[in-house]
Amino acid sequence: MAKKKQKNKQSRNQYADHGSAERRQHGIFVEVETAVAGVKAIRNVTTDPIATYKARGTITPEQFLAADNFAHEYRQAALSAVYAHVRFGHVPTGGLADGALVKIQQSKLRVRKALQHVGYPLADILEHVVGDSQVAGSWKGVRMSKRPDQDGMVALRLALDGLVAWYKI
Repeated sequence: MAKKKQKNKQSRNQYADHGSAERRQHGIFVEVETAVAGVKAIRNVTTDPIATYKARGTITPEQFLAADNFAHEYRQAALSAVYAHVRFGHVPTGGLADGALVKIQQSKLRVRKALQHVGYPLADILEHVVGDSQVAGSWKGVRMSKRPDQDGMVALRLALDGLVAWYKI
């Protein structure tokens, strides 16, 4: 009769696979603790395209500050995408207070004025990249370009220069 091999019940070494080195070149990663002792995970802290562009040095600190101001106004004006509720059929009760509606309207007015200052084609890329957190190469203005990533970045830098002038940075 053949003996059965018994599986080794020793615990295996726990380790985290952080991926390839090439993957970690495209952002700023920070090590964070996990529930398993001695195992650390990495988290990308540059999930916003504007923060990524600043970390890469493709936009100036002034342009980043102007984009950050605009993004804050854009979110405050409730123009950014709203995600669905977690529970199916959940409808929040009650509405917004009158003071909140006034603040939203004032923020929308400030966003519109900033976009008017920048001008039509460039205002569109500001909404696309800064407001909606999309990359510059996916903007519809460079869709037919042979090099959309480079052309999108040129347009974004021009638009951010307009925002720098608007915010007087």
